Amino acid sequence: MEIERNQKAFEKKLKKVEELRKKRIAKQTAKEHRHFMKEIPNSKEGWSFIKQMKKYLHSGRYSIRLKGRGSRKVHGNQSFVPIPHAEKYSVYIDHKILDRENPAYYHKKEWQTRSKLIDMKNQIDAILRSE
Repeated sequence: MEIERNQKAFEKKLKKVEELRKKRIAKQTAKEHRHFMKEIPNSKEGWSFIKQMKKYLHSGRYSIRLKGRGSRKVHGNQSFVPIPHAEKYSVYIDHKILDRENPAYYHKKEWQTRSKLIDMKNQIDAILRSE
């Protein structure tokens, strides 16, 4: 009786942990990005370059983010400068789709396999301890 109760509690906890892992993976893959270019000047030439990048980018697979760079003496102390006050820009390209082209794809597959093996080992250990 007690063994069945412990096993049910263990399975319930295991499901909860798996749900949390899936949520964490979703957050990590959504944030997969590359710091692609830096020191693009805040000028007409720089803005025309950024507009051309956006025009020719595969928008179904990637998105572009800009972060302002420059002096933080006047405009705060955060990790970036607000775009209107930036002296130059950095370009980040984000992956929207998790497939073989995304750098995180194989890492995620390896992590899932490793997690399944660890879970199986833990279940076996729990069964052996209960006997």
